[in-house]
Parts: sequence; structure tokens; C-alpha cells
Amino acid sequence: MSEWSTRGERQAIARAEYEHIMQSESPDPCGAFIEAGVVGFVFGEMWRRGVLTPRDRRWITLTCVGAAGAITPIETHVYAALKSGDISYSEFDEFVLHFGTQAGWPKASAMQMYGMVSMFKIGDETGEQAAPLDYELWAEPTEDSIRRQRGIAAYHEIHGEPPPPASTPFHGRARLDYLYGEVWSRQKYLTRRDRRIISICSAASTAVDEEVTDHLRAALTLGDMTRDELEELVVHFAVYLGWNLGRRLDDLLSDVVSTIDT
Repeated sequence: MSEWSTRGERQAIARAEYEHIMQSESPDPCGAFIEAGVVGFVFGEMWRRGVLTPRDRRWITLTCVGAAGAITPIETHVYAALKSGDISYSEFDEFVLHFGTQAGWPKASAMQMYGMVSMFKIGDETGEQAAPLDYELWAEPTEDSIRRQRGIAAYHEIHGEPPPPASTPFHGRARLDYLYGEVWSRQKYLTRRDRRIISICSAASTAVDEEVTDHLRAALTLGDMTRDELEELVVHFAVYLGWNLGRRLDDLLSDVVSTIDT
């Protein structure tokens, strides 16, 4: 039996959810896209499905709109995530750093700019001056051999297996030394689960199947996320980057699950 008895009740619940998530007034049902799409399905159904936490859904959304480079959704979702309190400004700042390693610094720069704009806007609305940004400092410099071993150890912890040979500067200096040894290892503001969600959605946004598969397998085998949570991640991801990429991610998850089950 449906939870709605009338179209009006269904629309009222959807609009209330929109306002709760977006921290702003919901748009009037002025067309099919808004009525049956944005307010109806996205907020009236998808955001209300449970399984994932609001924080999880914020990371999926921010990663997807950032990967798409969609300016209005970036602006509104960054503001909503910070205004709601689901994510602090320091957590968002750390997200931007991790997102930069996944989607590139140009797209991360846009996210960082809208984070600053949102904090100024929230400050004007509340009349409270924002506190100075607290953030985790870059790792202390060390010998190359020690830095490499730190990256190898971090990769093993994050994936549950040793890394592939660092046969190129990218796999050595960029991926092992920096991404794993100095970014994934930062723990003050993002959990491993947070970073896993961001990494899965970033890789899936560009259909980098090997990277997606590695993170899905690690998420399941290391206990970062359950199968139900990952299946729900796919639904949320599909809303923000489309059913085609969502189908591909769903297929990859099914493949990983089948290999683990056997």
C-alpha cells in the first residue's frame, strides 16, 4: 500500500523534504521536470529512502555535481550541506582536497570557491562571523624511501592487499606517495568510509571500471559499507549523474558481489 493517499499529500511530503534537504523554499510545480522529477522523485522518494545517512548522501551529491561541473547544483548543494549542519566547513574543505585528487584541481577549485561563498552567505543570514577555518596540515617531509613505505602501507590498509608495482612516476610519486600516503592517511575530518564514497562516485562518474571495482571490493571486504548501502549509493548516484552511468555502476557492484559470494 502506498504511503500517500492523494496527489496533494504526496506533493506536500515531497516539498517538505526538498526544504529540509536544500534549506530553502521548494519551487512551485510549474512543469514536468520540477513536479515529477526534482521535487517528486528526487526529494519525495530518493532522499527519503533511508539506508544511507544524510552525511553519506551529501558526499554522493557533492561528488556527483562537482564531477558534472554543474554550477547551479554545486552552488545550491554546497550551501545546503553546510547550512544544514550535516557537514562542517572543515569537513567540506577536506572533501575538496580529496575530490581534487579524484576529479582534478580545476573542478575542486570551483567547489572550494562555492564553499567560501556559502559560508559568507550563511554568516550574513545568521549574523554570526565564521570562525577561522581549522584544517589538518600537510604531512611533514621525509626521505623518499620512508614516504614510499608509508604509501604502500596506506594502500594495503585501504584496499586489503598490496599495491601494484610503482613502475611509473604516476603510480609511485602521485598515487602511492601522495594520494595514499598523504591524502587517504588524513583522518581528522573525513573517515575512511567518507573517502570511499567520494572515490567510488568520482571513478564511476568517468566510468573508470578498474578503480570503481577496486573500491567496491574493498568497501565490502573491509566492512566500510554493506551491500545494501552500496546498492543505495547506486540509486542516489544515478539521480545526479544519470541512469546510464548508474546502470554501469550497478553492474560492477553485482560483479563484485558475485565474486565475493563465490
